[in-house]
Amino acid sequence: MLFEDDALLVVNKPANQLSVANDRLEVDTLHSRCVEHVKHADRNGWCFIVHRLDRDTSGVMVLAKSKDAKRELQAQFADRSVHRLYIAQVEGQRDPESGTVRTWLMEDKHLNVKAVNPDHPQGKEAISHYNVASSNGDTSLVEVMIETGRRHQIRMAMQHLGTPVVGDEKHGATSNPNGRIMLHASALEFLHPETDDPVRFEAPVPRTFV
Repeated sequence: MLFEDDALLVVNKPANQLSVANDRLEVDTLHSRCVEHVKHADRNGWCFIVHRLDRDTSGVMVLAKSKDAKRELQAQFADRSVHRLYIAQVEGQRDPESGTVRTWLMEDKHLNVKAVNPDHPQGKEAISHYNVASSNGDTSLVEVMIETGRRHQIRMAMQHLGTPVVGDEKHGATSNPNGRIMLHASALEFLHPETDDPVRFEAPVPRTFV
């Protein structure tokens, strides 16, 4: 738990856990654990999913404790006014060390994502800004700020740059020393849905990323 008040529940999601149940109806999800936590204090309490992280991604996630808070937060995500910062460990070195990846992505009914032309009727714009924080030659730590929240957006962007995320074999990685995809949501900043004050929450970067 990173933060909680009457409107928000902010948590540090572990890797290899679903944000919310999928068609397979998995019982142990981040959402189910958060609902259990809220109901422990108030048996009529609930929390609502505002956004999601991929199963393989760890890091900061916000849930809403009321429908009004959910609507307000989702409006901020839709308006691209939420600041979202990720840390990715990628294979190789990036040159130039900073830039923007702008692609169009399509998700099929099987949740597979592929890049398409901008005029594709099902394509959605994906904008990712990146900056290399450090590199040892074999791998690099990259900070990624996303404007849009498409499925697998960062993983596709790093593949596009020729430096896939470590552990992401689906998108070209050849190494997986930690048994996970090395992508972490490190910071989330938005306006509090009740006070309208700017708030920022951070999830410590796992030591395996260093």
